[in-house]
Order: sequence, then C-alpha cells, then structure tokens
Amino acid sequence: MNHRKLWKEIFGDTDKYVDYYFSEKAKRSKIYSRYEGDELAGMAFFTPYDMIYRGELCSCPYIVGVATRKESRGRGHMRKNIERGLDEFQEAGARLAFLSPADEQIYRPLGFLPVYYRRQIEVYGNKKKWYEMLSFSNMSKEEQRELERFSCDLLAASSLDLYMNHSTEYLVQLHEEMKALDGEVVALWDGGKICGMAAYTWEEGAYEVTEVICDPRDGRKVIESLCTRLDEEVGKKITILDGYFLGEVSGEGIRIIQSEKPYIMAKALNMNEEVTGLRIYINDIT
Repeated sequence: MNHRKLWKEIFGDTDKYVDYYFSEKAKRSKIYSRYEGDELAGMAFFTPYDMIYRGELCSCPYIVGVATRKESRGRGHMRKNIERGLDEFQEAGARLAFLSPADEQIYRPLGFLPVYYRRQIEVYGNKKKWYEMLSFSNMSKEEQRELERFSCDLLAASSLDLYMNHSTEYLVQLHEEMKALDGEVVALWDGGKICGMAAYTWEEGAYEVTEVICDPRDGRKVIESLCTRLDEEVGKKITILDGYFLGEVSGEGIRIIQSEKPYIMAKALNMNEEVTGLRIYINDIT
C-alpha cells in the first residue's frame, strides 16, 4: 500500500483526478505518514497556500488526504499525523491551519472550530445569456492578469479576514484542477469588462459550480449566464455549491440551501490568534 493507493481506496476519486493530484499538487505538500512495519497505515497532506489574513499575505496549510487504512483504525495514526504537521507548521511561523471536514466531530478534539458554512444555490428553468464567457485556457496573459485583479479587488473589498490569494498562479492551478474534474475556470465578460469568475466541475453526470466571484448586484445575471453555458436543457438543475458573492438572489427557478455542515474548520497556531468570529471565504477542492 502506497499513498496513491490509499487515497484511491479511501476517497474513490477518478484515476484522472488522482493522476493529476499526485503529479501536481502532492509535490507541493508536506506528507505525514504512519507505518505498521513496512505497511502504510495512515497519512495526512499539509498543502501551503498563499492567503490574505487581515490584509497581510501569509502562508497557511490546508490539510487534506487525511486517511487511515481500515485495518489500522483506532490506533491514533490520524491524530499523530495531524499533531506532527501542526507542530512543524507552527514552528515555521504559520498562523492558522484549516481543512474541509467529512465529519466535524473528528477534528474538534484537535482544536479545530467551524468557521465557514456554504450557501448552496440550485437553479432550475429558463435562463438568459447576459454575459459572454471565456475559458481560462483561451485567455491571453493580460486577460489572466485582469481576472486576477478583478478577483483580488472584490475579495479585498468584502471585509473578509481570511481568503485565498487569487493570484494568476493560483488561478492557473485552480484551472488545472478543474480540468482534472472535467471542468474549468471561466471569466464572464460584458463587452471589454470582466464582471465575474467561476470554477466548475463535471462529476457523476452533473455540473457543480464550486466558486463564483462577482459583484452581488450582478448575481442573478451571472447565475443565468453560467447556466446557459452548462445547461442546454430547459429545466435541468445546476448546482452552485457556494453563493457567497451572489447576493440575495431569489425568484422563480432559484432554491437556496444553507448548509448545516461546516465547509471549513480552522485552528489557530499562534496564541495571539483567535478563529472564532473570523469572516472567512475559502473554496478549494483539495
């Protein structure tokens, strides 16, 4: 059993995505492992991300790929991997660590607290194409930099305490990850002006929009424009997993679901930090 096989066994991702992850993202991660003899028993991946925390650029680890093989569970492997990673990143100066929990009760004993709940939007019925859309793959370098400026400016203006730094480098990585899930990153254009960015996947016969950044006043037009790209069948459901920037959209064909399960949990690694009450916006697949 190696890390790739354990990942595939526990998470069930497609070979295409697992190939992408271990060829691209895993090499940017610090991997903590526990063995029983020569057999891999458990693992945890700590992936550093450039974050904006209270207006300052910093690096925080995103903890993913936390898994223990079935035969080795209940022996403390998960806790030891995570505690070791937290200690090392704390010593390196990281201020926070965060993760997306399968079950929040697993991580509460380790000091993680819920900090972000997604607002999901389901869209049905007729749609109108208000904006043109361009794949990140087809954007020029200047257009990609313009998408960076658009995203970062909206995030900075949103009074958030913590969010991913949407640099061009980050958008490139995000687009590659979406492609591994048969999706992409797109920019929405109104004439020569960007008015939105979105990332989506295609899994199990359905589109899921994982992230949308736009002026909330444009929310309805952005939703409808996205759906015209993703859905040529009238009445088919499109799921937007996170509607943070979409404003108070309502009306026929719109259903809003506030998640009761935290999408992000965080832990302060510095005694002077406190995660309770932080205004956070984080979307990422792994």
